[in-house]
Amino acid sequence: MTSSKRGSPVVTKNSGAAAQSKAKKKTLAPDEEASNRVDVLFEEAEKFCTAVGLHKDLMHEIYDAENDWTFILKIDALLETATKEIIKSGLKLKVLNRFVGAEALIEFVDGLPMNGKTSLLHLLKASGCPSEESGFVEAVRRVRNAYAHNIKLADLTLIELIKQRPDKSHIIKNICNIATYDEANLIASYEKDGKFLRFSVLDATMRILFYAYHIALK
Repeated sequence: MTSSKRGSPVVTKNSGAAAQSKAKKKTLAPDEEASNRVDVLFEEAEKFCTAVGLHKDLMHEIYDAENDWTFILKIDALLETATKEIIKSGLKLKVLNRFVGAEALIEFVDGLPMNGKTSLLHLLKASGCPSEESGFVEAVRRVRNAYAHNIKLADLTLIELIKQRPDKSHIIKNICNIATYDEANLIASYEKDGKFLRFSVLDATMRILFYAYHIALK
């Protein structure tokens, strides 16, 4: 039996209320509630994409990518953009009702690496982003680096790539969007239906876009 560990979008106390209420207008059956939640996430992801200059149907296009290599590289690029927006928002300095040093801040954040002590991931955690979300971003980056640094892996499915790694349990834990699971059975499910794993990754990505949009861009 499995249960979701990311049951609702992550928001700050005063942000995201409109989107959350949209998902709670009426009592729904479990399947209807899940479908409604996904619809809300897609809507919020579209808003994020539009706000950063990307076309609003990008999430659908990424999900339908021709292979997992393309899928993960695009997901990682989107997560990096969201991470930077969250960090920039957290570092803004407001003096006399105006933000100062915005251009220098943008240049500083855009130049940071994704990993390391002085990295985007380190600042993302320091900004208050929940560990489940930052852990997901970090796990996707590990898989992305594996794909990007070895072109021979380009035709390998995502689950086959993960299975080959010594840190496969860490990646599955952070990427699967499930709290309680049997690893062997979960891997078998992913092997049977690659879209199941893609959707788990997409769902978690949209939660982070939701978070980024409501605290940094709305």
